[in-house]
Amino acid sequence: MAIHYASEPANGSTLVRVSMEKVLTRPSPISGRGIDFHALNLSQPHAVYDLRADEIVTGGMLSSARLTGFRYLVNQNGTQVAAAEVLTDESGTAKLVANINYGPFVAATATGLAQAASLQPVTAGSFEARLLRLAAVGLMALWLKPDAGGADILYPLAPVPVGLQAERPYTEAELFAAIRPLAERRAAKMEKASVP
Repeated sequence: MAIHYASEPANGSTLVRVSMEKVLTRPSPISGRGIDFHALNLSQPHAVYDLRADEIVTGGMLSSARLTGFRYLVNQNGTQVAAAEVLTDESGTAKLVANINYGPFVAATATGLAQAASLQPVTAGSFEARLLRLAAVGLMALWLKPDAGGADILYPLAPVPVGLQAERPYTEAELFAAIRPLAERRAAKMEKASVP
């Protein structure tokens, strides 16, 4: 298979299932949708990497992104209902479900993975699917990391900030050239807000 995923953290799927059961037994955005806990399936998790605005402004790119968690897509009968992110300890064991998300990036991730799998470089090679989160500029993108050299592929997920196009592959240089002005504005606002 051209796309593969990071190894699942120990205890990850168990924590997600326990958390999803709790979410479905109390009022939540998905508890009223007739979702059957026993019919839920979890995807293989993808690693989540984060990058801050100030790091982007100072020239940080993919090599500056930090692994912060692992994200599972949760589906019922092939329909995505949520994404659950777990945090791990130093040994790689999942210790906490950091968030369960029901927003637009859930379905966008599943769609993006299916679309990215058909890209020519992906069908010809082998890539690890990751998620790159640039919260300061409102961007989530699939990060396809090649196993044996070659260029990383970044695939923004809808909705995207102004200046980017969703569901289109970008090189690292293209993506960071587009988001650096957004990061500069965000960093300037943060700096201004911190001045007494």
